[in-house]
Amino acid sequence: MRALAAALALAAGLTLSAGARRQAPQRSRAQILALGERMYREGILPSGEPLQGVVKGDVPVSGAAFTCRNCHLRSGMGSYEGGVATPPITAAKLFQRQFWQFPSLTEAERIEAGVAQSKLRRPAYTDGTLADAIRTGVDPLGRTLNDVMPRYDLSPADMAILVAYLRTLSAEVSPGVTATTIRFATVLTPDVTAAEEEALRVPLDNFIASHNRLPQGFGNRMYRSASGRDMSLSHRQITLARWRLTGPPATWGAQLEAHQRREPVFALLGGMSHGDWKPIHTFCETRGIPCLFPLTDLPVVSDTDWYTVYFSKGLWQEGEAAARFLAGRPEGADPGRIVQAVADSPRARAAAMGFDLAWQEAGKAPVKTVRLPAGGLQEAALREWAAKGSVAVVLWDGPGAYPALAALAGPQLPVVFMASGLLGPRLGELPEAARASTYVTYPFRAPADEPKFARYANSLLAGLTALDNTERIYTRMYSLVEVLKQALMDMDRSYYRDAFLDALGMQKDRVLPDYERLSFGPGQRYAAKGCYVMQLTPGPQPVLVKRSDWVIH
Repeated sequence: MRALAAALALAAGLTLSAGARRQAPQRSRAQILALGERMYREGILPSGEPLQGVVKGDVPVSGAAFTCRNCHLRSGMGSYEGGVATPPITAAKLFQRQFWQFPSLTEAERIEAGVAQSKLRRPAYTDGTLADAIRTGVDPLGRTLNDVMPRYDLSPADMAILVAYLRTLSAEVSPGVTATTIRFATVLTPDVTAAEEEALRVPLDNFIASHNRLPQGFGNRMYRSASGRDMSLSHRQITLARWRLTGPPATWGAQLEAHQRREPVFALLGGMSHGDWKPIHTFCETRGIPCLFPLTDLPVVSDTDWYTVYFSKGLWQEGEAAARFLAGRPEGADPGRIVQAVADSPRARAAAMGFDLAWQEAGKAPVKTVRLPAGGLQEAALREWAAKGSVAVVLWDGPGAYPALAALAGPQLPVVFMASGLLGPRLGELPEAARASTYVTYPFRAPADEPKFARYANSLLAGLTALDNTERIYTRMYSLVEVLKQALMDMDRSYYRDAFLDALGMQKDRVLPDYERLSFGPGQRYAAKGCYVMQLTPGPQPVLVKRSDWVIH
């Protein structure tokens, strides 16, 4: 703490000359750390100008393009990208000695484990040696660091601000974690049924029970060596609270705050809502609490929010898929003859927003958009669009549109696009006469290919009374568990919320149930990035056939 206080004092201008002090801004601790955070994450100096540095000896770069976060990640846990190993620079790593063997053990733990005399990799950084490394790329032993790391010739005041921030980077274990336990919660909104809750809960409970039994298989043998000691200290028991919300969405934020005050958790796992996930998303952003893979068709779509990782963009993503597919077809060449019909529901509007954005990104002129009446698509409206020469109808409506499609089926019917997320289990009831003209966006793996992947989820189903997977609940919870297990291993003992999200972002692509693949990357918040466009075959037992690749953008 004395070192941090000294760094903060320097950053505040207290060590400048008397004349300079009269003109230097006197900043609070919070202001200094906020400025340091911006330097680290965005590459922006306190003056508002971008940092300037060099790589490869003499290649100038802007700190806004080569931020510290790009390689060391938001938490400072480090990364391995492009064949370059970037070491962790958390406060615990920078400001204590580092050894080649068992680097996770603290000084006290090394003494207890009998490895205090291991070979030193480097001494602890001081404010001065850290400043030298940032400016010149030389570590405390005089060794030159990799030249892909930018060298920044910061002023003393700016350097002091950055160092003060680095002394706080992932310095304190996040709430919800103790020496023995890591606490999670799952959130369920009022529209989730008891059967759906069971399908979500059972796989998580079974994983947690298995995880919590893990140390019993080692017994005291875990403590007989330094490696065993290191391993055992990394392990935490897991608990999972169930936060069931009640009442209207406007009250959910206060309920979540009350839950977190009573029982602080490290992160949220899964959760489910048939409505808008935004109130829970906002709570997580406001409180800095990660949320992994909630089950919702209405996630928040954002390029900047950080704390929630979704399976996909839900219905928004289906709208994107329709736009990109249609843009490449002959009908897409004349936007003036395309009608987008949108039902009066949040789900339909989400698909329309995804369509509009992807259509615009494709460089297309806007299509005509109409709002469907409360009764949904009417035959008269469909006939009117056909009579006016419409070549495609992007129809964001549910199965209630089927009678109108059946009535106009045949040569008169324009090409129609619909979303499987709006049709639900009645997708297969699409009128046979309309199937040749109708394309359906489908964000999951082809049904014929899915059983061989879904069977892996059976390992977590002990105790589940109903095996109905219409909503793909327990299979997606299995995928969550697999991703979570890897993240916990990669975090090791770095129980910081940002490190949890960084560990997720560094995972390799995963082939798991439901989605063709889940792919990750630093800062990416939607793991399933593709969507099929399909059609139903004729006959009383139709099947879906692919009309596009998985990733169509």
